[in-house]
Amino acid sequence: MNIKKYIIGASAVATILSSTLLLVSVQAEEQKSMMSDSHPQPMIVNIGPAGQTLLRGTVKTIGTNSLTVTSWGGDWIINVSSDTKVRPVSDLTKFKVGDFVGVKGNVNQSAAWTIDANLVRDWMIKEEGQSMEKEIKELMKAEIPKNWQGTASNVNASAKTLTLSIENVAYNVNIVDTAKVVSKNYAAIDFASIKDGDTVRVWGLLSDTTITAYVVRDVSIIE
Repeated sequence: MNIKKYIIGASAVATILSSTLLLVSVQAEEQKSMMSDSHPQPMIVNIGPAGQTLLRGTVKTIGTNSLTVTSWGGDWIINVSSDTKVRPVSDLTKFKVGDFVGVKGNVNQSAAWTIDANLVRDWMIKEEGQSMEKEIKELMKAEIPKNWQGTASNVNASAKTLTLSIENVAYNVNIVDTAKVVSKNYAAIDFASIKDGDTVRVWGLLSDTTITAYVVRDVSIIE
């Protein structure tokens, strides 16, 4: 047996295997990046062989049905249609210039540097909601009041009062000036956003059939 030829052959096989494993590892990492949206990452642009795209970057401008996002390569136009999922809010009105966003979609075949989005997620809004949730929970731990959930009616935006029906009992709810008013996802909302028929949770002190509320959470509003 030619020992030298055997060693050279074994070395070549090892090199091929090493290169193959590296390629598989890179492809797996790219696929993981394409599929994951559980938490924000640094700027990234991944474009698959069929045009599937994952992009993360910073909002530069906001339009009615589009965003300009700065990421690798420069500025990208993100088209947002009625079929695009916008998270954690329902539309682009809560987005702000400078927010860090993630986009999933497909490269537009007729316009350069343009992505038709299937999903747009504003990570800054999510962080604000998490901060509000933490603040509310800390407030609840520090005080004695309890939670009440029912159906809202007689909502008076100017007086900041409503009626909360719980198991056929109507409670008058008075909202203190410093109350936190939030959506299901703990995004701050105007009290005027609460509508009759919404499912509402209030946290406050009960006296007879009157609740003085320090937190109002409309779980019918998803933002």
